Amino acid sequence: MSRKKTTSKDEISVFTPEMDERVKKGGAAIAKILKGDVGRQHIQKLIEYHLEEIGEDTHDDLTMALALAFGEDIGRTITFPLFTNDPMVLAEYSRLKIPDPVITYLRYIVALYGAKAEHAAICLKNPGGLEQTRFDLNYGSDGKARSITMKLTRADSDSLIITDEPESYLFLTYQILEQLSAIQDSDSEMHEIFEKVTAMVESKIQDDVRDYIDA
Repeated sequence: MSRKKTTSKDEISVFTPEMDERVKKGGAAIAKILKGDVGRQHIQKLIEYHLEEIGEDTHDDLTMALALAFGEDIGRTITFPLFTNDPMVLAEYSRLKIPDPVITYLRYIVALYGAKAEHAAICLKNPGGLEQTRFDLNYGSDGKARSITMKLTRADSDSLIITDEPESYLFLTYQILEQLSAIQDSDSEMHEIFEKVTAMVESKIQDDVRDYIDA
């Protein structure tokens, strides 16, 4: 639906010509709806209803409901910034000369429901994927960090909590970076980070071997 376009200054995200036209039509139609309160309320009721329970079908169901009630152009124009929850999308809407009242209304909609809608988009893309990763350091009576607690929350709200020593997380980090490095081997920054962690892991292994021999 979107693509990258390189300019002389930087790289920005823009829509395809087809999407540009759809958003222009949708923006004009929404401008007419906003002249009355009834249409505005119906849009928000549909959004609230479909975001009440998040699941794999939430994105498609809400898009279809808005399309059935107001037309496909309006449905797409509303759901695109809503489910991406990205200010850059509305910045592109401004570039397309969408009326200011429509931009203001869409910003309001995204501010109200963007976080839940983005969660629904994650569920659609990868229901078993991670929505949030949280780390906490656990300190001993001497004030030094002794262990790390990691909480992984999946898109389906299931969570896993692991508390372990820093060394275990060092090896976990190494294994994750090893896989990422294989996928993004052309990314020099990723490769540099991997090299640093690799050096740390190798140093730790050597220390463990020396400790074992000396024991």
